[in-house]
Amino acid sequence: MYGLLCSVLLRVSADTRRLILSSDLVPAEQHHYVPWNICRLDKRAISLVQLYDTTFRESNPNCIVIWHSVCMLLTADLNLLSRAAGRDGPESMSDARRDLTCWAYTPAARRACIHAAQTFRTLSHRKPADGTAFQSVRTLFMSALILGFYLLGSPANAYLEGPSKRDQFDLANSVVDWKIIGDEGISNDGTPSMAPHDPARLEDAAVRFIRFGGPILIDGKKYEPGPRHAQRILLEFAGLLDEVGTHWMANYARLLYMVHDTMAAPHPRS
Repeated sequence: MYGLLCSVLLRVSADTRRLILSSDLVPAEQHHYVPWNICRLDKRAISLVQLYDTTFRESNPNCIVIWHSVCMLLTADLNLLSRAAGRDGPESMSDARRDLTCWAYTPAARRACIHAAQTFRTLSHRKPADGTAFQSVRTLFMSALILGFYLLGSPANAYLEGPSKRDQFDLANSVVDWKIIGDEGISNDGTPSMAPHDPARLEDAAVRFIRFGGPILIDGKKYEPGPRHAQRILLEFAGLLDEVGTHWMANYARLLYMVHDTMAAPHPRS
């Protein structure tokens, strides 16, 4: 199954790169830097948001992480995240971080945060016998960027009020029913949702978080919007990368430490 999922991941990655970097289907200000808003316009783009079922959930952690990686590719622009991390220099980094503030307002960004946090939990609880695949380490790095730049770009008052007051939702430790979530967060108002249209869905904490927002709570730790907590989440992920990665994967942790240092100064919002 791991080989099959890696093939799917490569196809989705190729589609998103082709459609976002070499297409003018939708202006950036309209698709809000959410890859799915472009991928859905092309019949070759792949959506696997309903692949997750009981059998898959109980498979090797590396397979679960690959599934999360596919979903994150549909909800966050990896190229934009890489630029925001400093790949193309300081000027491009500043522009990308400004663009990510637009993305941070979207339900897709909040869904990406759940996938990122669940990836953190999955790899934190893996067994030595499960091994650590290269794609899992790469996905963990991508998860760190998603959560870090979401916190950096989110204004303090970005949380919308849901239909009623609920307990806080832990993005990592909560049991997430992806069958109920369906394509929540990646379908537009004009696009039929693959998830059931049932008012009872709002009883699901993950659905409420995707729709209305809320604090970032991971393993009982609350992360507030702003550079200080964005740095804090990067350090958490860097520590796990140091633990799960081998010596030839150490660059990912070092990159997170470098991104951490660039967040020291407050990020100007526009």
